[in-house]
Amino acid sequence: MTNRVELEEVAWSVAAALPDLDIDEQRIVVQTYRLLARGEPVSPAEIAHASGVPTEQAEEGLRSWPGVFWDDRGRVVGFWGLAIGRLEPTHRIEVNGGTVYGWCAWDTLFITEILGTETHVESTDPLTGEIVRLTVTPQGVKEVQPERSVVSFLLPDGPFGADAVQSFCHFVHFFGSQQSAERWIADHPGTFPLSVADAFELGRLRNRLKAPEALA
Repeated sequence: MTNRVELEEVAWSVAAALPDLDIDEQRIVVQTYRLLARGEPVSPAEIAHASGVPTEQAEEGLRSWPGVFWDDRGRVVGFWGLAIGRLEPTHRIEVNGGTVYGWCAWDTLFITEILGTETHVESTDPLTGEIVRLTVTPQGVKEVQPERSVVSFLLPDGPFGADAVQSFCHFVHFFGSQQSAERWIADHPGTFPLSVADAFELGRLRNRLKAPEALA
């Protein structure tokens, strides 16, 4: 298990790569995740209503942040680790009878806490092709198959920008075993392994750093 102090240092690094958020912006972030998890495009007006802020304020914030993806009708279809369309590699999240997708393995963990409901996650070891399945609750990971699964991670190299998927997400995967992770990590400098439990705890720390009031 990773040392608690080390996890907190990693959480601070990740949080520092994200925009600073006031309380209204925290609510916008949380509600964007929760609405997008329905699996359909979501409008700034819907996000504003759920967040208790004016529509103009919600749209201004969303338009100013990197990592927000829109359809041709001005609706959000991807946001900070969550997408309604299938991505490659695929980190599938089943929530409330629907399916959405994480940009990386870790997204499926920290987003579950924000959603406040149980999710079922399915991903693939990028080296062996082994399927990794998890049942995740807002309190932690309830079940992992295979039990020996781990997560690769990478410290952000500065603020997340429009290239976050390529520069960060494509280095963060589930692996069916420590051995598989170590083989992959050996070819990807800067990456390191985390237990699934530590990866969830890292997400919880990240959430408290970026949206402490909205999630209180």
